[in-house]
Amino acid sequence: MSTTALELLEIMDLRLKMQKSGLTNPPSSIKAITQSLVDKLSALPVDEEIEILVLEKRIGRYIRSSTNEILAEIHFDENT
Repeated sequence: MSTTALELLEIMDLRLKMQKSGLTNPPSSIKAITQSLVDKLSALPVDEEIEILVLEKRIGRYIRSSTNEILAEIHFDENT
């Protein structure tokens, strides 16, 4: 699945706000990854294509399509 940097930024920024307000409370590692991803997406052109991969139903990977740079990787477990 792919999306633009702007679309993903809007989603991740909302998630980050929910985390900061306490509406959601994922592990601190997920909070740090969310913040990092928002920071990286904010620096990209809005139309930059971002590929979202889910590997073995346990890993979410966000990849900048033009450079294959992994912007973030989230490892899901029972607690997330």
